[in-house]
Amino acid sequence: MQRDTFSSYLESASHPAANIIRETVPIRLEMPWRTTRNVIDCGIFLMRHMETYKGTSLKKWKCGLSKECNNAGEISYKQRKELDELRYKYVAKIILSDVNQVRPFVEADVARYKRLTEDQRKRLDAVAYETILARLDKD
Repeated sequence: MQRDTFSSYLESASHPAANIIRETVPIRLEMPWRTTRNVIDCGIFLMRHMETYKGTSLKKWKCGLSKECNNAGEISYKQRKELDELRYKYVAKIILSDVNQVRPFVEADVARYKRLTEDQRKRLDAVAYETILARLDKD
């Protein structure tokens, strides 16, 4: 579906590669870090792939992510930790970007948070945590 949509766009723009793309058969790469159980982090994988892929062969491509499972087939939490670290990195870059129009509001919120007492911060953090858990229970 993505290929067809992309080739239709190229065709509407009179791009010479439209027919080539339409007739191309996609190949799913067997990357060592590919997952079978993680269905929510596709955006993080996409960002990491765009960040690290430099046109090399799959064998030479070093994405920096561990395998999802160990050799015994048990989930390895090393990849989970790596994905969380990347998520923090990407969200920080997006929020702190000079082109982010809401950056001043975020910075003002951070300044207000820093002025809170330790007790106020703990209470606020606890409320935020409970809100997140409530949202997860709705799914």
